Amino acid sequence: MKHLFKRLSIFILSLVLFGAIASCSSGPDTIHIGQGDWESNEFHDQVVSYIIEEGYGVETSISSLDTPVIVQSLKTGDVDLNTEIWTDNIPTYRDDIEAGYYHELSINYDDNMQGIYIPQYLADEYPGLRSVQDLPDYASIFPTADGGNKPVIYGGPSGWEITSFLESKVESYGLDEYYEFRPLESTATLNATLVDAYNQEEAWLGYNWEPTWIMGQLDMYLLEDEVPFDPDRQDEGIGMMPAIEVAVVVTDGFREEYPEITAFLTQYQTSSEITSDALSYMEANDASAEETAIWWLYTHQEIWTSWVNEDALDSILTELDNDYDA
Repeated sequence: MKHLFKRLSIFILSLVLFGAIASCSSGPDTIHIGQGDWESNEFHDQVVSYIIEEGYGVETSISSLDTPVIVQSLKTGDVDLNTEIWTDNIPTYRDDIEAGYYHELSINYDDNMQGIYIPQYLADEYPGLRSVQDLPDYASIFPTADGGNKPVIYGGPSGWEITSFLESKVESYGLDEYYEFRPLESTATLNATLVDAYNQEEAWLGYNWEPTWIMGQLDMYLLEDEVPFDPDRQDEGIGMMPAIEVAVVVTDGFREEYPEITAFLTQYQTSSEITSDALSYMEANDASAEETAIWWLYTHQEIWTSWVNEDALDSILTELDNDYDA
């Protein structure tokens, strides 16, 4: 999923794959959608599923799978579609595309950012704080955390590669002289520290990424890095991670079997802001991904109606009138 987030669990692939493919079994005219275990993928899958079923009359089946399983199942045809392939996270992606194992139909979004954030109100109060290189001059404004004697830069879970990247950045840039880098073992804990500080308009410094519900609800500022990203110095944490192309891909043969749906998927393009806003609605209303997709399709027709043909559009709008409960 997110750039450099987790090491792929290849050693469990063969065990998981058997159960995953078995769980995907359904009718011969069903489009099997492989879904990663994060909310933005759940949302986009439900949007696509609704459009395919209500607009084109083809049944869909969604299965939650690990990323390696999705990739392998796209190659074998046991999964037909994925709406959020984080291309830089798949070591074999470019080779797989070139070999024709699966095909990229569109870029869902490519403006997803991640790094060290501060609340926007803090950036407004301290206009000189714009980059990670500025942090030594502003250590005094950030609070220490329990058990520490330095202000804290919060990180993600220790198993994520981005956490290692940021920890190396803190050391390489000499920030460890001024700050403690503190990984938090769940995103829920990470977000809880942010929300608590934000609600009290206190200083907060730490890792986050887009798109997420928290970026849809809170006004945050991503600190820049004055040094260009250098993939050869990734182990040193040098530079700011670039955005990733998040692709919509289908298995080989899909385009020939479903030309109208392929035409729709080729037009499928959103943004991190659009996705974060939808996830913010999901969080604020305790809504399911399916409920959020219906709300989004009903209230944002200016975005998606040009993606589908006229017959599909008429069918979808009719069903939305029945399904959406304001």
